[in-house]
Amino acid sequence: MELLTSPPETLQEELQQARENRYSFSNRAERTKHIRLFLAWLPSVLRDAPSIEWDQLPSQVMGHLVRTVGDHPDAIPIALAVGCAAHAMKRNTLVHVSSMLLTLCRHLRAHYGMTQIAQLQGREIWMRFVTGRQLPAGEVRLLTSYASVTAGHLRTYLEHLDERHRLILEAYAFPLLPARFLELHAQHKASVLAAQARRKEQSDVLTPLLPLLIELAQFRKQAMERLYTTFCGLRDQVEAGAFPLPHQFQYVDRAFSITEDAPTIAAVSLVERTVTLNLTLWNRDAWVEAHPELYGRCTHWQRKRQLFAYAAGMETYFLQYEGDLSNLLWCGEILRNWPMLPVFSSSDQCEDGQERLWQTLRPGLLAPPKRSSVWFRHAMSTGAVLFEPVALYRGVLYATALATLALTNGSRVSELLQVSATRFETIVVDEIKQQQPTGRKIGLLVQKLLPKGYTQESERQLFLIGEMAGRHLREIGQLLESVHGGTIPVVEPTRSTKSEDLLPEPYLFQWGASPDGRLGLLDPGDVGLLLRFLFHGIILTTRVGKPIRIAAHLLRHVLATHARTVQNVPAEAVAYLLHHRITLSGSTQALSIPEATAYYSRLPTARLLALLFEAQSTLTVSGERTYLQAPSPRTLEQMDEALREIFEQWSLLGPTVLGFCSAGLCVRPNNRALCLGCRFLVPHYSSLPHARSWRKLYVLHAEQYEAHGHTVDAKQARELIQYLDDIITIMQIQIRARQDGRYLPFADTLFPNTTDEEENDGNNSPTIS
Repeated sequence: MELLTSPPETLQEELQQARENRYSFSNRAERTKHIRLFLAWLPSVLRDAPSIEWDQLPSQVMGHLVRTVGDHPDAIPIALAVGCAAHAMKRNTLVHVSSMLLTLCRHLRAHYGMTQIAQLQGREIWMRFVTGRQLPAGEVRLLTSYASVTAGHLRTYLEHLDERHRLILEAYAFPLLPARFLELHAQHKASVLAAQARRKEQSDVLTPLLPLLIELAQFRKQAMERLYTTFCGLRDQVEAGAFPLPHQFQYVDRAFSITEDAPTIAAVSLVERTVTLNLTLWNRDAWVEAHPELYGRCTHWQRKRQLFAYAAGMETYFLQYEGDLSNLLWCGEILRNWPMLPVFSSSDQCEDGQERLWQTLRPGLLAPPKRSSVWFRHAMSTGAVLFEPVALYRGVLYATALATLALTNGSRVSELLQVSATRFETIVVDEIKQQQPTGRKIGLLVQKLLPKGYTQESERQLFLIGEMAGRHLREIGQLLESVHGGTIPVVEPTRSTKSEDLLPEPYLFQWGASPDGRLGLLDPGDVGLLLRFLFHGIILTTRVGKPIRIAAHLLRHVLATHARTVQNVPAEAVAYLLHHRITLSGSTQALSIPEATAYYSRLPTARLLALLFEAQSTLTVSGERTYLQAPSPRTLEQMDEALREIFEQWSLLGPTVLGFCSAGLCVRPNNRALCLGCRFLVPHYSSLPHARSWRKLYVLHAEQYEAHGHTVDAKQARELIQYLDDIITIMQIQIRARQDGRYLPFADTLFPNTTDEEENDGNNSPTIS
């Protein structure tokens, strides 16, 4: 308590200012000030409480007590409960306990007649709280937290005090709940059953739609990417002096939606339609010049002298849309009021009852930073529909990556926010097809993350990263590197609910990182907002008409239900997908399986991951497998002849003229040039010129055979020509898929020749007129 050296009046003034200005307790460099402010707030009766080291409380806990609990009538009991539990709970848990106790006290005082905590020693207040209604899950948790703290940490602390201190502090301690109150009246089981019923109602609707949701997410991302690419091309032309602003143009593209009039869930499908958008490219300088009546002399003075927002290098380009908002991507109604004010509440509704605003807490995702948002809101006061595609595409990219992960590997929000650029690993497992080994090996991309309930580095578990999700994550990594000088910033996991168990890393779901790394990671609320933005406009309701709210946790359960009931994935693999754990009797090891499937526990992790990968692959647009990547030409050149011969014979993926060989051991070691007719041939579009050249040769062979009367040989040559035609068609489809932004095998390491793409006459890109 030696920090209380300032005059009491000065301390109280400093404390009042900190509370009024919402002083942040998160800066570690100001730890001494945190302690001084907290001790100034701490009631004098608690300062000398035995065995409680108040100055050792985490700063965030101090901040919650000072700013949120403040001068509440029950501040002393709440602070005492927190102090008693401080030795056994981590920071986030302490803040949670303090918040739950404060919420319960406010509720009891506002609605159930409590005026002092001594009334909680009887049953009257408690019975008022539970009688005549079914408690919602949140209120059940309030009672459970109260019982845990009062019957555990608080009672244990008081029992170890001497008689004098116990008499003093007992008057400020929360009383125990009445005997068997939780068991008889808390309705915990009913609350759990009700939550399960609600989840099942939603899962029953979403489970059949899971593949469609995955596909729709990709299509929406591709649509936004095409518009973004077009915007960037026009912006670059303006900067090169090709044409002045404003620049009007028409943009023709495809839009996808889900059928809303399907008679059954099974009949729901994706609907494609062509849309034409009338757009105008602007920058802020051109907009102010064209709308002088909207701005005062100061703004015009800044523009003419290129100062502040109009300075060189600070220019912002954006698009104006004119037309039917239902044709503007899938979010035209949102963009009409874009960008919104920052979110100030974690709930889905604001204080005025309107829908939560569409802007993440991290500036630059979906909408530009706050200062630019203010400029756009003023510019849109005329009713114009303006939006900035760079921030919008960035937010859609993050949303698609989050949705793809949640829909294919069942990650919780806390696990999604752990995905790091330095934790990618590739493990080799036996390929599974129809839940049976094929005899081939495949490489699976995984991340080692800390699931719920795990705290130690050694307890990290494998999370499967599908090819589609991996592609989005690589794009995010490249985007972060492009704006941070070639490196991904190392940021602290301050926004994660597992922040106390994690260390700073180059987490991928970050944006706008501060130089010290304290800020940058997305907020859990941002994850939900981005998912809802991506799936905006899709009307989903339960069978009784209740709306379904898209959230990562719901998608996790939908994936597990789909894997178990539709794909018939073994129960243990589903349990591993969810990272559930239980300790079997007679064992000290926590296993990722429920009790009902304990007998599956001898299945190795590699087998479980292979089963999950097979199920995951069927959900994506392409059903191709991720065969191990071929070595680079440089690696092959560095091998001596003997080693290269052994590698080419035994490799899992060897190069051939028309692509790659996926056999573990070549089945035709003496005839490997073309691999025509071999079922292990994996065609690749980079070999398209070779395929065309060999086709010409086989046409000559067939003609010569026919000219000399060798009908059998001519027939075989024609069959090989047909096989080559099929392979050429596959390669052309691959090139079109690559241009359209869809999945391609080996696209990370094997790139087509530029001449190949020029020869391709199929182009699905949007057109500009």
